[in-house]
Amino acid sequence: MTEADNLFKKMQQRGLRPDLIMFNALIDGHCGNGNIERAFSVLEDMDKMKVLPDEVTYNTLMQGYCRQGKVEEARQLLDEMKRRGIKPDHISYNTLISGYSKRGLCKNQEAEHAEELLKEMVRNGITPSDSTYISIMEAIGKAEDLVGNVDS
Repeated sequence: MTEADNLFKKMQQRGLRPDLIMFNALIDGHCGNGNIERAFSVLEDMDKMKVLPDEVTYNTLMQGYCRQGKVEEARQLLDEMKRRGIKPDHISYNTLISGYSKRGLCKNQEAEHAEELLKEMVRNGITPSDSTYISIMEAIGKAEDLVGNVDS
């Protein structure tokens, strides 16, 4: 991502002001490369330049965390979104639900977290998609497998 970072800096040096779409693209690139720390420093740059993040910004960061198995950190971003007045969308919830269902050692508690997110999603007027329900079923199935293995 150094080339993208360098281009971003050159653009600014030439007097061009980055917008939300440009920042989101840079964050996505860093998250895609597994460099979540750099993605967060881009978010800090956005704040310094008074460019307000949106749900795409936060969804991208949550996806970056979930790819690394850091679902609790991603969940904290959902809370931060709400504090900042950014309304989570179906992608926000699906990202977290999927993160809970795909995490290595899925525990019963993680299935409960996924179900809680589904309830919150519906309360907020967001219609769950097929992938939402599939992720919930995966989380519950993995939790039941874990309990079954312990009981055996």
